[in-house]
Amino acid sequence: MEIRSLNPQKISLLFAFVFLFLAPLFSQNPKAKKQLDAAFTAFNRAEFSEALGLTKKAIKLDPSYADAYSLQASVYEAMRDTLNASKSYQQCLKVAPQFQPMYFYYGEYLYRNQRLKEALAILTKFDSVPRMSNFNPSKHAASTRLKEKAARLKTSVETAMNDVNIAENLRIQNMGPNINSALDEYWPGMPFSGNRFVFTRRLGGTENAMLQEDFYLSDWVEMGTAKEVQVSPSSPVSKGAWGKAYPAPGEINTPENEGTLSVKADGSALYYTRCNQPGGLGSCDLYVSDLDGKGWKRGTNLGGPVNGSAWDCQPAISGDGHTLIFSSSRSGGFGGKDLWVSYLKQGKWSVPKNLGPSINTREDDDAPFLHYDGTTLYFSSLGHPGYGGSDIFMSRLGADGLWSTPENLGSGLNTPQDEFGLYIDAQGKKGYFASDRKGGLGRLDIYQFDVPEKFMPKPVTYVSGLLSDSKTGLPLKARVRVVELTSGKVVFTDSVSDFFIPLQAGGNYALFANAAGYMPQSLNFQPLASDLDHPFQVRAQLTPMDAKQVIVLNNIFFDTDKYDLKSESKEELANLVDLMKTNPGMVVEISGHTDNQGAADYNIRLSESRAKSVVSYLIEAGISTSRLKFKGYGANKPAVSNDTEANRALNRRIEMVILKLK
Repeated sequence: MEIRSLNPQKISLLFAFVFLFLAPLFSQNPKAKKQLDAAFTAFNRAEFSEALGLTKKAIKLDPSYADAYSLQASVYEAMRDTLNASKSYQQCLKVAPQFQPMYFYYGEYLYRNQRLKEALAILTKFDSVPRMSNFNPSKHAASTRLKEKAARLKTSVETAMNDVNIAENLRIQNMGPNINSALDEYWPGMPFSGNRFVFTRRLGGTENAMLQEDFYLSDWVEMGTAKEVQVSPSSPVSKGAWGKAYPAPGEINTPENEGTLSVKADGSALYYTRCNQPGGLGSCDLYVSDLDGKGWKRGTNLGGPVNGSAWDCQPAISGDGHTLIFSSSRSGGFGGKDLWVSYLKQGKWSVPKNLGPSINTREDDDAPFLHYDGTTLYFSSLGHPGYGGSDIFMSRLGADGLWSTPENLGSGLNTPQDEFGLYIDAQGKKGYFASDRKGGLGRLDIYQFDVPEKFMPKPVTYVSGLLSDSKTGLPLKARVRVVELTSGKVVFTDSVSDFFIPLQAGGNYALFANAAGYMPQSLNFQPLASDLDHPFQVRAQLTPMDAKQVIVLNNIFFDTDKYDLKSESKEELANLVDLMKTNPGMVVEISGHTDNQGAADYNIRLSESRAKSVVSYLIEAGISTSRLKFKGYGANKPAVSNDTEANRALNRRIEMVILKLK
């Protein structure tokens, strides 16, 4: 799996520049070249001690070997030996002062180590060194791109030098030894409940050719219930701590690598990446693993069109499981790795679509996380203006369906090192990410922080449901549709028997459940942010359709003492029209009901007028008048007692009674 702090991409690119740039950079000593070739191979395997020894042999054989110094600098960097890394960069520039790319990479190194004035000086020298294209015109494109990267880096250095917002109010904390170790930990995630922490651990360390990755879990432990846990300053569910991490149970972990995960909101599935697998479609593919009583099942390749012949990785599954954003190097992007989106429709994933130029750049844009609100996207980028390395950004989905210009989460979180793999909990208050910043227990550690208000997602809760046959009690698959009535936005639609749907708090939602041959169900709910721990739960039994049955139309709305249909009623009415057209032999009575407040004759007239309004709508929609009757009952048929306002609200309703059914 690609993790930037261990990725030799920079070295590969640097060597490409070297070999295509100036002949004097090459060693004329074949033995020295042989040693360096072996060193480069060892570096690619993350065998840094061996790589270092081989570069030293190459330099001993040829003290003016610029290539060897450049690789040696990167090896020292990987080993976090900053003193010797700096010396190697300087020696490379001493023996090859005309080598323009090295000024960029040395400047980048200095910036990552907060040596800002030195970085600015080196990057200023970059502009005075002859461009590669002056020596080799065929390299004009590469030279131009390097110049663009150097300009962005110089801007980042200048921004950092003037920045005073360091770590303001973020309370960034290492998650400690129960999560982190001397190995690499990254890519955190959780189910919506926030009671289980899932992440990737690189078991091979830094000197292992396999670089194996596995998934690990940590469970939330209430304060005082376990002595071995490390106390956390805050939590997504209550005061307590994360327990000692352990390998994910089941078949998901293998001797190969599994990484870059995204947990489905209800915790029932894990989307992740596997690379170089027999039968895979590309170098890396996306997989899904389901949770059963024994743990995580062996993953299933998502197949085409999500996976292709390129690098497909780093999934972010939406709260309802119907939107998948991921990073890919496939053709049709803007350069490097781009973010793409695919939608689940009738059990199949759609052809991925590029998220467009507001999100993607010529550099790598990856590590997406789509919050449960469905409209707030966090991702990492090397192309947007940042503070060096990979920075984390946020973008919001507008009502026009377009993503806003990404905002950098700021220097309090982002550093000259790499930050990626952000996860923000359901409340939107606690964030988790991976970084190779100094002071960690290993090379890559997971950190937690308090999310600043301006970067918080929208408050969410959820609706969950289980549908069954009223006669048999068995699960029943029905077409479930959830609509936010004020905006008319359909937030979920699928044929399911159970569901878990995160919702933005504060909306007015309608849920419709329809199955052929069964009475439809209609529900209305208006969740608040405070309902996070008490979501709207549906345990609906659908009844086989028959005459004399009654359906409460919960999403028909009127203003007080009015009988004009409100606009929020259109979804319920459309559902009713569809039901009548699907069952052409159905004859119904639309009945209006009130509470016991007010005069009885007034309530009769009001309830009848409301019922008539519904019938008029159905007639305009093409339903024959011969199939429709209406009647107002006032307060004569209460559904519940009128002793509370909540009960009186239930009594103010519109019902449909099936009079005849062929």
